[in-house]
Order: sequence, then C-alpha cells, then structure tokens
Amino acid sequence: MSASHDDTGFARSSARPARADGPTVCERFDDLGADGAPARLGIMGGTFDPIHIGHLACAEQAREAYGLDAVVFIPTGNPAFKRDRDVTPGRMRLEMCRLAALPNPHFDVSDMEIARGGVTYTVDTVRALRAHYPANVELFFITGADSILSIARWRESAEIASLVRFIAVTRPGYVVTDAFKEELASLGDYDVSYVEVTALSVSSSDLRARVHAGYSLRYLTPLSVCDYVHRHELYRGEGAAPYATKAARANVGGPCGEGTAGKADEGREKGAQAMAVDPLSGKFYRARHAELRDRVSAKRLEHIEGVAETAERLARAYGVDERKARLAGLLHDWDKGYDDEGMLARVRELGMDVSPEYLAIPRVLHGMTAAVALARAFPAIPADVIQAVDRHTLGALDMEPLDMVVYIADALEPGRTFGPVDELRAQVGKASLEDLFFMTYRHWLVLMLDRGSALAPDTIAIWNAYAARYKDAHPRKKKGRK
Repeated sequence: MSASHDDTGFARSSARPARADGPTVCERFDDLGADGAPARLGIMGGTFDPIHIGHLACAEQAREAYGLDAVVFIPTGNPAFKRDRDVTPGRMRLEMCRLAALPNPHFDVSDMEIARGGVTYTVDTVRALRAHYPANVELFFITGADSILSIARWRESAEIASLVRFIAVTRPGYVVTDAFKEELASLGDYDVSYVEVTALSVSSSDLRARVHAGYSLRYLTPLSVCDYVHRHELYRGEGAAPYATKAARANVGGPCGEGTAGKADEGREKGAQAMAVDPLSGKFYRARHAELRDRVSAKRLEHIEGVAETAERLARAYGVDERKARLAGLLHDWDKGYDDEGMLARVRELGMDVSPEYLAIPRVLHGMTAAVALARAFPAIPADVIQAVDRHTLGALDMEPLDMVVYIADALEPGRTFGPVDELRAQVGKASLEDLFFMTYRHWLVLMLDRGSALAPDTIAIWNAYAARYKDAHPRKKKGRK
C-alpha cells in the first residue's frame, strides 16, 4: 500500500505498570472500580486448550444477562485436576485466549495463574482478585451448572463462596432440579444464579481431536486462534493424519488420546523446520495452501487458487519470476477470512499504526495485515512477494512488475465474470504490463463507483498518476479541420 500510516494509537497497547497495591491483573480492566462507582467483573477460568466459541459465547451471554462491566479469562497454570495428562504450555494457551478476547472490548485475559507457577488452585486466584479490586467491584465466577457441585468440593471452597457470586451457565432444556439445589445447599452457602445460554456442542477435547485427525477448526474458534494452532502445529501428536487428507476424513470421530495436547514442543520444532524450507519451493507452497483451508471459505480458496494460477501465467507472459508470482497469488488473501470487526482486531494484534481513513473501511486492510503477518511468520519470504501481497488491494504510485501481475491476476482469474474482464484478458501479451495494470485499475475504479463504495484515500492519487502516464504513452491524434 502506498499510503503512509499515521500514529493513531490504534496499535496494541503495552501492559500497564503494576498498581501500588499489587501486580497488574489485566491490561484493559486493571483499574476497574477505582473511581468508586459500583462495578461487576466476571471471572472465567479454565485450561482453554484451546479456547473456543463455546467459552466466548458463555462469557458474552452471562455478561449481558447480569450487566457485567467486563469478563476476564484466566487460563490455568498447572491445573490440579489435570495432572494426569499433558497440557499445552501456559504461555501458548494464554496467547490463544488473548487473540480470542481481543475483538470484544468487554473481554480481557490475565496471566496471573500462569505467572504464579506451581499447582493452580482457584481459591488463591479469587483471593488475589479480591485483594486487587476495591470493595465496590463485585466478582462473578462464571462456570457450567454441572460444575457447581464439583466446585463445592474444591480446596477451601467455603472461602471461594464468601468472595464471589456464581453464574451457572445452563443449556436450553437443562432443568435445575430441587434435588440439585438441596445437595448444593448441603455443601455450603453458595450464591448461585442460573443463566440459559445458546447451546454450542463444542469442547476443547473435540477440537484437539479434530486437529489430530486432520480437520479444520474454522468456525469452532476464532480465525486468529486457528492460525495460531496451525502455525505452531499444536495437537498434532504422533500418528496424526496429514491435514485435509482422505485418510483424515475417514478417521474423523475416531479415538484420540488427551495426551496429544502435550506434543507442543515437538510441534514447535516441526514449525521451525517448516519456516526453514525454501519459500519458493513446492513444499512451502503446499503447506501454506493447506493452512489456507483453515483460514478461508471453500469459495474464497477457489478464488485464491485461480489468482495463483493466473499470476503464474501472467508472469510467464511478461518476464516476471513465475514462482514468486504464484506464491504471491496464493498468499494475497491470507487475511480475507476476517470480518470487519475481526480485521480491526487483527490490526491491533499486529501492533500496526493505521490512519483513521483506512480504519473506516476495514475491507481494504487485509492485504496490509497479511503482509505484516506473513513477513513476521516467514522471514524468508522474498520482500517483493510480501510487497505484492500488500499492494494487491489498492495498488501504489510505484507499482513494480510483480505487484502489477498479482493485482491484475486478482481481477482476471477464471472465477471473475463481472464487467469487461474478457476484454482485459484479451489484452494479455498484447498490451504492456503497465498499460494492462492501468486498464485493470480503471476497471476496478468504475466498479467501485457503480457500487457506491467508499474509496480509499490514495485511490485518486494513484489513478491520476497512471492516467497521466497512459496519456503520455498513447497521445491522441488531433483531428484536422475540414
């Protein structure tokens, strides 16, 4: 992208300094209640291995039902009740929670249990939270209704009950019987409210099993978490099926040991090996193609495949590196799976400074974010490939040949049928590459105007610059007087 991006403060903020009365609990809501006004803080603990839409939906619906000002997710460090199986390292589970919580301004994540070390007990966490926040902040512990009886048997459960109110989440049709309430009452004085939430039949163990069998996590957890799981090769384990193979489809639903989550170190080693692969090799291309299956819809993937093939053909016609064109075509829509809210969160996640004019039209940001993310994840990708990914959406004043090839391929791939695309295709190899870029840019500009779409700030400047060059290269003959 050609624009220079102003420092708007939109980048991810750094952690706040510790409060005078103790360490920081979380970045967004560390000072909740400091103004003396009544406030309500939801607490949602768990292993989150990985966090998924069920966790997020429960937190949001509990927040709305009880007017919570915020919900803090607290991944367990070394959970006492899961010492019989391996758990993904805490810092990785924390990062997945952070990625999942980022788009929701009412959510945050705390590392207090992971930072504490040793075996994790909820009573220690609740004590620390109660000591950190003033008395005008009520604490609400969000959990499943069927877990309440278990909590009543936890270490020092009576003290937990004295420090928090419980929000017990139930599924539609779940009946809290009188017998259940009597049993709970017999175990102690628990202030429990019940909230029915939308049923989401998903669990972390199911997600780990899907990854182990070679299946996608798309729509079961946020895209940013899918990306993290895939990038670090979490939950693969020994004997895992290759991603999206026929064998994986045949084995779905089969047995998968909980221990597969404990292979994170091995996964990271494999991930490092993948990053060492030549980025212009077929192996790297196939690996990123497989990853895209988890990032975008099937329809979008078909478009991406068409762009990669078209870019390769254009590169051959205009003397541009074919392997670079093919790779840039494959990666150009790397971040296209994010909706507007997710795209703005992606900008924050990457710590990017983006001008407000661009933030107002999030749909144009995916090339920019993809370029930053890919350059960080795969430093060996050539800089001109990264630049072509960045510029494929809006172009730039100084387009290079590879930039033009990918920009044109995005418009002319076989799946594109609107406007005069056939006329543009007929110009391949006849018109110069810069002329074809100008004609393609004009095609998109007319389409945007017809649709009444907002134009990015640099669009007119780019149009004027290339229109002047085109005019100079193709002077019109003056008609003589009769």
